[in-house]
Order: sequence, then C-alpha cells, then structure tokens
Amino acid sequence: MEQIHFGKTFKKIRLAKLYDQTKVSGKILHQTSFSKFELGKIDITVSKFVELLNSIEMKFEEFLYVHNNYNYSLRDEIINKFNNLKFLDGDLLVELISDAQSYLHDKEDNLVRDILYSCQGLYILKTERDFKKAGFYANKVWKRLQKSNIWYLSDLRLINSILFLFPLDTARHIVQFADSQLDKYKKYTDYKKYILPFKYNLVHLFLREGYYEDAFKYNEELIEEFLEQKTYVQIALCYLRKGIIQEKLLMKNNIDYIQKAESIVTLFNDNSLKNQLEIEKGYLTQLLHL
Repeated sequence: MEQIHFGKTFKKIRLAKLYDQTKVSGKILHQTSFSKFELGKIDITVSKFVELLNSIEMKFEEFLYVHNNYNYSLRDEIINKFNNLKFLDGDLLVELISDAQSYLHDKEDNLVRDILYSCQGLYILKTERDFKKAGFYANKVWKRLQKSNIWYLSDLRLINSILFLFPLDTARHIVQFADSQLDKYKKYTDYKKYILPFKYNLVHLFLREGYYEDAFKYNEELIEEFLEQKTYVQIALCYLRKGIIQEKLLMKNNIDYIQKAESIVTLFNDNSLKNQLEIEKGYLTQLLHL
C-alpha cells in the first residue's frame, strides 16, 4: 500500500480546522513551497514541520496517529504497550514478544530490540521465577545502556522494567544515575511517573536481599507520593508491602495495612488489583518466610 505523504495529511487536518493556508504557513514557508508540501510534491525540514504543527495546535504524536488512519503503527503500538505494561502480565508479554519479533524481521531497531529482550526476561521471571535466566536478557539491554553518559525517557523506561533483575549494588547505582538524569525533566509533563517506578522496584530488591528497614523507608516515601497523586492501585500495593514488612519486623501498629489494601479493592471493585494483591501477598510471604 502506498504511503500517504505527510503534507496531504497536514492539509486534511488544516481544512478540518477551517484554517486558511496563508494564516498557517505565515513566515514559516513561502506560499509556493507550502502548497507543494500539502500536495505531497516536496518534503520540508523537521524544524519547519514542527512549526507548522504548532500553528494547527497539534503535537507530533497525535499527527502520526491521525496520519496512520487513527491508529498506531506497529512500532508505536509495541512502544505504547510496553510503556503501559503493568505488573507481569503474561498474555501481554507474549503479545509484545510476538509483535517485536515480527517487526524486527523486516527492520532492525534498537528500541524495539531492547523491548524484546526486556519482555523475554520478564516472561521467564513470570513463568519460571528464574532470576538468573531472566537476567541473561536484562544484561543484553544493560550492555548498550551502560555505555551512555546520558539517558533519555525511552532508556529510563527500559532500564526500570528490568531493574529488579540486577544485583542490589548495581540497582542502587542505576537508580542514583536515573535520578540524576530525571532531574533534568522536572518541568516535563508527568515527571514523577518516571522516577517513582524506579523506587518501587528498588523496594522489591531490598526485600529480596533482606534489607527490610531500607525497604520500609522507601515504601513510606512512595506511599506519600502516591497519595499525593491519588493513584489507588499503587497505594494499595504499597499498603500491602507495608503491612507485610511490619509483620516481618514485628512492628507494633494500630492499623492493619494489609486489610487497608484489600479495602481499596472493595471500594473500587477492581478484580485485576485483587488478583495482583493476592499474587504479591503470596510471593512476599514466601520470600520473607512469614
């Protein structure tokens, strides 16, 4: 199927918004060049295209979605599904692995390749609970990222997804470096949604390695952050962890945080969260020998 030129999609959007050609092109492009672009006869520079998108109040991501007939390309679909992956969803991991392999069969892509490795590692962890075997795939991702002095958001999402597959000392170093990289993004939309998952996974590592006081400390910080953001799923999971850690440390408390986590499930009637709490509770109870 012939690929539609960006210019033709741009024209379609401009006309739908009832925007005049002259008003949109302004000082960005000469009228003749702009007309040729909308006819699909010439390409323009990225900087000019971004300016044109600003003139019709549209971000590049939305433009691509419209351009692809109100759908994601296979690559974008893989990336979006991976970025929205919650817990260790076995069915979604299988789907992502299949899609990534199909995409890479036709075209090499560093990000999609790393997503494939990450999903393969996570799927092994989900099905076999074999950290060593899963770590083999995590190291493939780490081998590339550790060479870079700067991480961008796609890098940070990747490394966070496999953080708990690393030894604790390595994971601490990664979180510290990620924090320094994310500091540059403090004014970026949804900045906290990138750093908080690092801390959440670090709590898991502390628990796995027996550093229960450190796990409790980080978990308390996370509860405050998630309460501020009103993200009930994460709040419930952190309450569950808090209750289990308190039980392990024989801490006296007037509130049953495990029951409090379960009450959130009841309040929102969230069966998916209910299942996840049951899995997490069973796993942590076994891990902490309770």
